[in-house]
Amino acid sequence: MHSRGRLSQLGQGLVLLSVGAAGALAGHALGLTAGVIVGALVASGIYRLLGGEPGPWRGRYGKAGRLLLGTVIGAAFGPDVLAPLQAALVPMLGLIVVIVALGLLLGLALSHFASLDDTTAIMSAMPGGLPAMTAMSENMDADSTVVAASHFSRLTTILFVIPVLIPLLPGLAAETVVVAVPGESVGLASSLIILALGVSGGLLALRVGIPTGDLVGPILVVGGANLLGADFGPMPAGFRHAAMLLIGTAVGTQVSRDSLRKLRQVIVPAAAMIATLIGTGLLLGWGLSKITPLDTVTALLCAVPGGASTMPIIAHELGGDFRIVAALQLARQLVMLVIIPPALAYLFRAQQQKRFVAPKP
Repeated sequence: MHSRGRLSQLGQGLVLLSVGAAGALAGHALGLTAGVIVGALVASGIYRLLGGEPGPWRGRYGKAGRLLLGTVIGAAFGPDVLAPLQAALVPMLGLIVVIVALGLLLGLALSHFASLDDTTAIMSAMPGGLPAMTAMSENMDADSTVVAASHFSRLTTILFVIPVLIPLLPGLAAETVVVAVPGESVGLASSLIILALGVSGGLLALRVGIPTGDLVGPILVVGGANLLGADFGPMPAGFRHAAMLLIGTAVGTQVSRDSLRKLRQVIVPAAAMIATLIGTGLLLGWGLSKITPLDTVTALLCAVPGGASTMPIIAHELGGDFRIVAALQLARQLVMLVIIPPALAYLFRAQQQKRFVAPKP
């Protein structure tokens, strides 16, 4: 019976991966920007809505995709990335403060207009990555279904809208496309060695409890080795496409009939929240491009709150520097994962104290 269950589980994984791969191929064939991840997301989402069961493969594919993407990003790092990162660091810290504060305000507004409890509303509005925010909401007794549906809606909106919108923005058509990662790709043998190093770093980061360690670990280990002169990478494009397939497939399975039903109850305020976050991100990104050496595409994608596992992919497709986008998106995400739990605890403790303090006569 145990072996039969494992075979059934393996069959679930193969079916889900086949569905995601078919969608990825269709998205790529249609010439969509980031078509691999978009196609995989749409196909696996439809599969889920039609009753398909992902089993444990949602988490496994997501983790594998982030480990692979982190390794690809780390392998592309070099000394040339340090100067623009240093130049953008202080403005980006200010941008993080504004985006996190906006997320908190939008969450409080969402709790009022959508009749959600404060924790669920704030976790739905905070601009973090979908997997991380969903997991955090479960640990904080929020309605993780609503949180997942809200972040899924924001992420899919960004994936569909941003690649179309950014090239249409005034002045971008005249900009020279940035070649983010110069140099030829390494061979298969070297790529496998790099991948083993990156996966080891990611698993170690997860083991010691680093937030989003499956993405952070490979970037730190492989990218750090490159900065010290190891000269790893860049890796062949097939590895990036595989990461896009796995991440898109995992994200698509986050949608369900139950999550859509709950999202429908808050659709108007949630749509306004998403539009505000994206619009503010674009505005802040434009400002970032004016006060730092970053090109406009890179600056915009650093600021739009789409998550560290998706915005670098869009950046690469649009000609931005996906290494810088990954670094600054990760910085924002890590700050949020560290700050949000104590901030929410303080906020709710203050509210409880107000309730129990008797009014003065």
